[in-house]
Amino acid sequence: MNYRQVHPAIHFPAETQNDMRTNAQVKAETIHRLLPTRTVLADDSALFIDSLPDHFGVTTMREFQAHQLKTDEAINDYVLSLLTKEKSRRAYIQSDFYLIKPNGQVIQTQGRGGVAISDLARGNQGLYNILLAENGQTIGEMTARQRLVYAPRGRAVQKLLQILTEQGKQAIN
Repeated sequence: MNYRQVHPAIHFPAETQNDMRTNAQVKAETIHRLLPTRTVLADDSALFIDSLPDHFGVTTMREFQAHQLKTDEAINDYVLSLLTKEKSRRAYIQSDFYLIKPNGQVIQTQGRGGVAISDLARGNQGLYNILLAENGQTIGEMTARQRLVYAPRGRAVQKLLQILTEQGKQAIN
């Protein structure tokens, strides 16, 4: 559930320029202060391309906004336009999760997905349409079940579920 279903939209503090975990933490703590009896999960996700170190990273969305890129197609075209034939296409998206339970316990996970940028967009899932996974498909052309295995958020969720499952087993014992 999105927090806006139980609370009016708020303005979050400014994000850092260099720390995804802190960005996720600030989002989660801001919502947790408003909804202390709820479990809160926040994330920060970003695109990293080896041959374009001055682009994207922690400020991925801010870069897209600065160029007034409003559609998935425009964003993907922009990224593809920066990658000339001689540049390495190695890339991944990273997602950092920060969960706060009502008792204040914090769980952090991180997932990375993707190995390279494809030559053209395939699929219907935003940046995932140009992000190739280890199996040679773009994450955008995969089924939802496959995305759980290959997408960065899917990988972060799997780690989170593993931790929560282990905590549940320990609570029973």
